Amino acid sequence: MVAIKLSNVSKKYPGVLAVDDVSFSVKKSSVHGFLGPNGAGKSTVMKMITGLIPPTCGTIEVNGTKVGFLPEDPPLYLDMQVREYIKFVAKLNGVERADLKNKIDEILDQCGLAQVSKRLIGNLSKGYKQRVGIAQTLVYGPEIIILDEPTIGLDPNSIVEIRDLITSLKTGHTILLSSHQLHEVNLLCSDITIIKKGKIVGSGTIADIGKKLQAKQVINFELVNWNQEVAQKLSKSFPCDKIEHNKLVNSHAVRLFFYEEGDFKARLSRFLVENDCGLLAFKENELGLESIFKLVTEGKKQ
Repeated sequence: MVAIKLSNVSKKYPGVLAVDDVSFSVKKSSVHGFLGPNGAGKSTVMKMITGLIPPTCGTIEVNGTKVGFLPEDPPLYLDMQVREYIKFVAKLNGVERADLKNKIDEILDQCGLAQVSKRLIGNLSKGYKQRVGIAQTLVYGPEIIILDEPTIGLDPNSIVEIRDLITSLKTGHTILLSSHQLHEVNLLCSDITIIKKGKIVGSGTIADIGKKLQAKQVINFELVNWNQEVAQKLSKSFPCDKIEHNKLVNSHAVRLFFYEEGDFKARLSRFLVENDCGLLAFKENELGLESIFKLVTEGKKQ
């Protein structure tokens, strides 16, 4: 069952097409990652889904009576205590008075905020502020939760804590989250959608998107000798669309991306030997999330 469905959605501002004919869907009870470079249109799409801004054209179907939204900068009242703020949000959203105390206690416990419930929000760390932001999205019982960069600017320990919190929310909720933390997306999400310059460039499971790109071979090798002359000669001899190079202590790690179909391993290994590159290691690898993201967002470049 689909929880969110966008069909041919666009958003135009004067002189700017921020979102261009976007279509994708989010499965019910899934954690769906929404990825893209800065300025790609992620926040605009999320705001349209929540109803904060209208689309210029297209349709958005949301299969849920309530949607919780955490923007990139949580709208917190810093001079309020944590419990006071959550109670305020609950009242605004019509939580019944009889259920109010139990609901607030439940959310504070769920988000790990019980021990700081009487502290001013302005005195909390960024990690705890993010927890408060997530708590205010949950207090009125939404079926769909939309999180815009929930781990941005957090230290490694706080990122792990927020990841664990999001994992705990999987049961009973559909979650759409944007993030630049590809490792976290890989751990949390069953499906992803990638947007670039307002257009969707890939949507589905990480495995399915990888398979669609599999004709674009990715070959890694390690060499003793690597220089600009070899790189240019290789580019002229092979239809590689992108070359990544990292200098190691006593060698060079090189990765080639091929957009054309074909198996280039035999020819490439022979080229490296004939050009006295000192071949140390050579392998083809499947596309992980980081490679997929680079391919579809950066495009062809050498």
